[in-house]
Amino acid sequence: MRPRSGRRGSTLVEGSIILLLYMVIFVGILDMGQVFFFHHFLTERVRTGVRYAVVHTYDPTAIQNVVAYNSSVARPSGSSGLFGLTPSQVAVNRYDPDTPNDRIEVSVNAFTMHFMSPWLMRDFTPGPFRAVMPVESLGAAH
Repeated sequence: MRPRSGRRGSTLVEGSIILLLYMVIFVGILDMGQVFFFHHFLTERVRTGVRYAVVHTYDPTAIQNVVAYNSSVARPSGSSGLFGLTPSQVAVNRYDPDTPNDRIEVSVNAFTMHFMSPWLMRDFTPGPFRAVMPVESLGAAH
């Protein structure tokens, strides 16, 4: 059996390896949590925008502002909306107007996420987030 003096520093080396492993796992969990959070956030924003679009008078600029700022009123140019979302990243399309198939689509494109992981220090742009609903009254009084 070796004397204890020959094993000095082994605890420090083993502890640093375990700490490094835990930090890698922790940062990976944070990155995945961020992806899930922004997926939910962007899905909720396009749903809010399309719900606003189908019950108010059709105004693409107001719909873009609702998605980006949670308000139909535009903010000063250059200001970013919720979590950096801007109206230019929001697309609004209306299909088959004034027909029974009239519907509005709201989508968010080119929203960029930034990873925290040292091995993934890059930007990630997920695919577009879309929501489509049939048009109802568009703000008309009955």
